[in-house]
Amino acid sequence: MILKAEDDMSSEEKELFSKKERSKNVIAVPVNQIRLDLCDVINMRAVDATDSGKLCGPKAANLGELKKLFPDQVVEGLIIPFGIFRSHMSQNMPNTGKTYWEYLNDTFDKAKILADRGESEAEVEAFQLEALDKLHKAIIEMPLSTAFHIDLRQQFKTVFGRAIGEVPVFLRSDTNMEDLKEFTGAGLNLTLFNIKDEDEIIRGIKRVWASAYTERSFKWRQKYLSNPENVFPSILIIPSVDVDYSGVMITKGINSEMTMI
Repeated sequence: MILKAEDDMSSEEKELFSKKERSKNVIAVPVNQIRLDLCDVINMRAVDATDSGKLCGPKAANLGELKKLFPDQVVEGLIIPFGIFRSHMSQNMPNTGKTYWEYLNDTFDKAKILADRGESEAEVEAFQLEALDKLHKAIIEMPLSTAFHIDLRQQFKTVFGRAIGEVPVFLRSDTNMEDLKEFTGAGLNLTLFNIKDEDEIIRGIKRVWASAYTERSFKWRQKYLSNPENVFPSILIIPSVDVDYSGVMITKGINSEMTMI
């Protein structure tokens, strides 16, 4: 770590700390090619970069691409595609008289009505946050289908060579709103580390799904997405590694494009 007074910083260093205004353009999450009909757990070997935003998010799709290119250097993995999340959202949500999906869409529809009626932005946001908090909690308690349980167990054994509950794994959120041209949602949702027990994996899947509706996630995306109801989470499951430290290695200058290693 290097500490410098501002007067001692180079122009390039000052640029790193300069204030950047994000684009105020409202953008739409692309859903014209999304495949919500596929409701089976997928071997990561079966996808590549072209599946990003269709079956799963870019993490899983790009890792699948790398697996094809470097099969012996990239870990095995499983993908819970968008379609599995969407199919479970068609279940009835307790104490609402509607499905989880209907509740989600009604929340955004009602928010628009409130805004059109002249309610303040703070009041509209408060309504949405309260409704989404209820949805978040309900998804965590959502029952998962027997067919999904069976499929996950079978694919887990096939891909990882051991039964579920015997291999610690990462559960990585991977949505269709990550790496868009004018907005990246990477890091907004939950990733769980070193999960081994089968019951914890099942609960973790629901926690990752539900994390799309936390206050943090909502506030980051709400002002920039015209169709926030169409944010779909997939989940990438890969073997966990017992480490003392983890982090991100920057190999190229963000502004200068200069190679750093």
